[in-house]
Amino acid sequence: MKILKQNSKNLLKAALLFVVALLQNCKKEAAKTLAAPPKQGMYALINDTAWTAVTVAASLEYDGFSTGKIFTCRGTMGNQLIQLIAIQNNVVAGNDFPVGPANSNLDSFGYYILPVHRNLTEQNPTTGTTDGTSLVITAIDTANRLISGTFTFPQQDTAYDAIGNVTAVQKNQIANGVFKQVHYVYTP
Repeated sequence: MKILKQNSKNLLKAALLFVVALLQNCKKEAAKTLAAPPKQGMYALINDTAWTAVTVAASLEYDGFSTGKIFTCRGTMGNQLIQLIAIQNNVVAGNDFPVGPANSNLDSFGYYILPVHRNLTEQNPTTGTTDGTSLVITAIDTANRLISGTFTFPQQDTAYDAIGNVTAVQKNQIANGVFKQVHYVYTP
């Protein structure tokens, strides 16, 4: 009887340790995916995992020949890069960009693992007309050259073998993306 009580206690202790370890692991996962977006910079969920850019660079370029503006915003974290490009046609020079949706067939979205041209892997940008894409400029401060917005888009990479056959397709969902108070360089 004494041996049975001792085994039961040991079994109970082992079960409690297992439950504690399981709960702590769940806590780590929840913290990983529920990070709050920064007050400034770029943030997104990549396949439901929080991603916060370490470096962010933005530019607004006016092309006098085609009377268009190109807005580009790039954020990097480690070897991952998110790039957003929005084009506005038939406009005059100026360091402004319209507030509101910026999606068109000229816009593109990209989530890349650097280097972009990995051997036998094609990393394609997603066009602005693809289902599930959204780029919205929410604010622009032309005096201080700060721009903010939101984005979401699907993306996929295709891997090939040495003779050109598709061996794998990696699909990624970039969601809840924001860029806030990002300084942009204007080139007339």
